[in-house]
Amino acid sequence: MLPHFIFQGSPFAQGLAHGESLKSSIQNNIEVYVDRFTSEAGMKKNELYDNAKTYSAVLNKQNSNYLDGMKGISRGSGINFIEIAMLNLRYELLYNALGKRYMDQTTDGCTAFAIMPEANKTKHVIIGQNWDWIPDIECVLITNINTNGIKNLSFTEAGIFAGKPGMNSKGIGLTVNGMYSNEDDWLRLCKPFHVRCYEILQSSNLNRALNVLKKTKRSCTSNFIIGEANNKAIDIELAPNTHRIIIPKNGIITHANHLQNQTKINVKEPPNPQRYHSEFRQKQMQLLLERRKPLTLADIKLIMQNHKNKPQSLCRHRDLTLPSSQHTITKTAMIMNLDTREMLVTSGNPCTSKFEHFTLD
Repeated sequence: MLPHFIFQGSPFAQGLAHGESLKSSIQNNIEVYVDRFTSEAGMKKNELYDNAKTYSAVLNKQNSNYLDGMKGISRGSGINFIEIAMLNLRYELLYNALGKRYMDQTTDGCTAFAIMPEANKTKHVIIGQNWDWIPDIECVLITNINTNGIKNLSFTEAGIFAGKPGMNSKGIGLTVNGMYSNEDDWLRLCKPFHVRCYEILQSSNLNRALNVLKKTKRSCTSNFIIGEANNKAIDIELAPNTHRIIIPKNGIITHANHLQNQTKINVKEPPNPQRYHSEFRQKQMQLLLERRKPLTLADIKLIMQNHKNKPQSLCRHRDLTLPSSQHTITKTAMIMNLDTREMLVTSGNPCTSKFEHFTLD
């Protein structure tokens, strides 16, 4: 069962409760990431924390509420603020460091999808993903009851404020994919990935959510699917200076961890012989979703459990041919019905973990 917490009040109050409730898990995640940075990215611990300090210094201008949430986590857990900042900035710091090393074997993960009303039997907007990442990272499901009247239900890593893939009470839903490009540079100090996730899930409609991504430049490359109840969903690939919108094909959007057309977004990805794994997962998800239209929830669950090309399958398992530091597994499988504000979510691989039901109502 995936641990579920409800945090409410101001961002600081929510962060305080987060830190108090998840102290041991936060400390674990800090240790896991420090090891990952030093062993895979070749960074020294002092360098890592110096970089986190440099980046965190600009957060107050980018989103003071998010900064307050991080301060609350630090206070509640009793853990140094810079360590909390490192967790919340880990996307830019880690992906950038790995990408610049042009590593032959890099940790990637997540296969995301959106299914339009015409392609599923509920006739609703459904989005979701298998979120693949480091096996030892400890994760939780969080309901945030915010002072602006918006409630969020989202998945996150302990110590990272608010959430990442998830949905809100306005019917906005979000999935995420990590990616690299040759223009990534954390020293651009643009609004970070996790702050953008927070702002999307604070948005009241699709246009506002899109503006969170399009209106300001980025430090690093990433991908988001954003859906809106009773409306539609779109995919947006974000490079530091450019972006590309991908619309549904045959009522379906799928995405993994690579740019689907590098020329259309005018950037290049670092060479990586393992890129074909990401290409396989995206094509396999698209194929299986299209084959079973109109989809039921049972169909979607079965597809998320698919083991073709195991261990590098949609349902991701440890690849024992790789060093243990490069292992990746499916940490959660998530299906969101944005019209009914319902979520089905697993704690771990969907082939062995039961889908649990949650709702924002």
